[in-house]
Amino acid sequence: MAGKRYNTEELQRIAALRERGLSIRAVALELGRTPAGIQSALRARGWIDAARSEVMTSVNILSPEQRNAFREFVCARAAQCTPTDIRNAWNKEAVGKQWPTVNNERVLYYLRASGLKKTKGEYMRSDSYRRRQSAAQRTRRAKELAAFLRTLRARRTEMYTAEPGVPRRKCHLCHETWPLSDTFFRHSGRGRKYFLKTCRICYHNLSGTAEERRKQRMRAYDRHVTVKQIPLAKAERDAFLHQHRNFPTRSCPRCHETWELLPKRFPKYKLASGSELYRKSCRFCLRADARLRERRKLETNRMQTTMLDHETRNLVEPGSQADFALPQWDLLKEAPIIKEAPIIGRPNGR
Repeated sequence: MAGKRYNTEELQRIAALRERGLSIRAVALELGRTPAGIQSALRARGWIDAARSEVMTSVNILSPEQRNAFREFVCARAAQCTPTDIRNAWNKEAVGKQWPTVNNERVLYYLRASGLKKTKGEYMRSDSYRRRQSAAQRTRRAKELAAFLRTLRARRTEMYTAEPGVPRRKCHLCHETWPLSDTFFRHSGRGRKYFLKTCRICYHNLSGTAEERRKQRMRAYDRHVTVKQIPLAKAERDAFLHQHRNFPTRSCPRCHETWELLPKRFPKYKLASGSELYRKSCRFCLRADARLRERRKLETNRMQTTMLDHETRNLVEPGSQADFALPQWDLLKEAPIIKEAPIIGRPNGR
């Protein structure tokens, strides 16, 4: 194709490829032209970058000794390293020896000449390539997240100006207050009845697995009960007993705290005769016991579901086209049936 005139589409493509930083040789391969023809077209239209031309002309040529050393250097690292790693390693050593530095194209040239160049898929599976891609992905996501944060803050200002009384919620991770709407908070579950406590920005920054986050939320709630709810109840108790000095009280056998004998401190239960009695354990201990039982129940259900899925996968053989019906497993059928006598009453209040 040497000597053929360039049409408008080819010239626009040359300009676009040069703006992307491709070399003249790479542009020639893309268009099916010779490097000399591409260089002539660029020079005729004044598209030659003077600074880049000066850099290219100032490149130091490797001496025969340096060329042999570079060829051995490339061949020794071709199996474990990518061209970028080889370039960086050579340039790092070349600074100390005062030898010329190289670029990726020279590394690729020697790899092709030695027959050691890998395919694109092999390079993409290397650890160094994945590390660079992960770093680039983190940088890109950080920029996208910063832009999204600016958009949400601008939207928040608009909503506060238009609706000063809009409901708000403080994110428990970034501690920023946002309007309580779909724009700023996600919904929990499929029912879309409740909003999450983390905003849309922090929702993408959640660390750990779902199980770890669930346990973290449980521990946070337990700390909330211990640090806030119980001290507040003690303050209310002290103020109430200060005003009603002869009011009956009861000591909880679990936490050993003395509370006023009220339904909000000690729940009631009914006897068969219809009379009501206070429980001996306070409401805080009963709630803690109920939380632990519920958590153990959920953990058991998840383990049983995992075991059932594993057994189901083992039953299905790859490539089998035979129709079969999976057995329906029921926890109630597996558990032994225990008959108990009806409970008429519990005189001990538990």
